[in-house]
Amino acid sequence: MNNFIIYILTDSNRKRFEIKLSLNIFSTVMELQQSNSFIFNQGPNLNRIIYTESFTSLETANKKITELQHFTSMQIERLIRKSNPNWNNLFPQQHQTFQKRNTHYAA
Repeated sequence: MNNFIIYILTDSNRKRFEIKLSLNIFSTVMELQQSNSFIFNQGPNLNRIIYTESFTSLETANKKITELQHFTSMQIERLIRKSNPNWNNLFPQQHQTFQKRNTHYAA
């Protein structure tokens, strides 16, 4: 049985919201991290997933998406604050760790 996951994206200033649907949230997170690594990124940088909700059927997920798309920004903020009051990124980016190179200086 598939899980259909609705998620809400926002930018770092919480000015813009985008509501989307995913079957695999982890692949979606990886795509977001890779798409935000470009040097010249056009448009808003929506890189924080701040709300998720899962459904078992596609019909109910689509109904919820259309319902959320008709919400005002204040209603969306209230919905987010119920489950994520600090607006934390639910899937923070994994920072790459680099090993420090040994440097030898001439004496």
